[in-house]
Amino acid sequence: MKVTEINEAVNLDFSEILRPVELASHAPGDIYYSEEVLRSEKERIFKKEWLCIGRVEEVEKPGDYLATRIVGEPVLVARNREGELKAFANVCLHRGVEVASGTGNVEHFSCPYHAWNYDLNGNLVGAAFMRQTVGFETQNQHLKPIHIGQWAGWIFVNLSEDPPALSDHLRDYMNDLDMLKMENLRLASKIVLDLPTNWKFVVENLMDVYHVRTLHYNSFGKHRGSPEKYPFHLRQNGGTFTKYDARPMTPDGETLFGKIPALEDESETFACSSHLAPNMQVIARVDHVHPLVMWPVTATTSRTIVYNLFPTEWFEQADFMEKVKVYDDYMRLVLAEDVTMMNSLQNGATSDNYVPGRLSTLESGIHHVLNDYLAKIRGATTAKA
Repeated sequence: MKVTEINEAVNLDFSEILRPVELASHAPGDIYYSEEVLRSEKERIFKKEWLCIGRVEEVEKPGDYLATRIVGEPVLVARNREGELKAFANVCLHRGVEVASGTGNVEHFSCPYHAWNYDLNGNLVGAAFMRQTVGFETQNQHLKPIHIGQWAGWIFVNLSEDPPALSDHLRDYMNDLDMLKMENLRLASKIVLDLPTNWKFVVENLMDVYHVRTLHYNSFGKHRGSPEKYPFHLRQNGGTFTKYDARPMTPDGETLFGKIPALEDESETFACSSHLAPNMQVIARVDHVHPLVMWPVTATTSRTIVYNLFPTEWFEQADFMEKVKVYDDYMRLVLAEDVTMMNSLQNGATSDNYVPGRLSTLESGIHHVLNDYLAKIRGATTAKA
């Protein structure tokens, strides 16, 4: 997509959302359903930024792999025989077929169409019935490498040719979230939600403290304090961080495990939330960390993945998974409340009668994230905290 085409695609009136939060109104509804806007997001955000695609324990052993798609681009992550994580374009050098799908453990990758074989470093090591093809050799041919990095047990990839260092992208988040010691936690379960709503509605909903005591009054909202007690610290690159009081994510607000060792000195009502642009939200309680990652599928549909993390040593408890299920079931209940409202938000954005309303100062996090987002899809300098 050419730059001129992108600029025309996002030639909307953003003047009201770009004002200071106390004077601003929400963004025009078009950004939540326009296919042209989605194309701009793909080119200017998802193909340029560092993106979290999973946990290191999902590809823990040599031969383990994880295949996914990022805005339609097939991506393959694998751990090689030396124990290193590698990332490649999951696109066969012959006809472009994805050489792996889902997750698993393999000795090598074999294209399911014509059986071209690749080792765990992405090198082409075999191509059947190609000996008589003039000038064709398997040597020095490999799946296109993709930049990969790790932080706190998370795997990040970047689809651009020359990305900034992952540590530069995560500088603020490292400072804010180091207290959680997520590298000492382990993935207990995942919840995957395919939603009939634009991905940005999910992002905004997760930092919307304004709605919690209304929409979630009968669930975790009753364990939360006044929304005025949730100060948002605005970070670089559209990031946010807030520390607040909330009970554990169980039906009665009581922990089933105790405190995460790294949070032993925190109160039982410890909670924090941090937005890592463009599409990750790290949310923690004193006994549980449950980050969410939101992916666009189409302009009006998305996928959200919830990662439920607990300390590694707790996995040895005989009733560990029974307890985890309590957290999972309660999380699904809370998410169901959100999904109903986000579906209504999506419907409202397309209404002829929708006029963006004024922001509450409680929506300062949303305002900051949207301003950074709009700067990026318009090709301007990104917003700074």
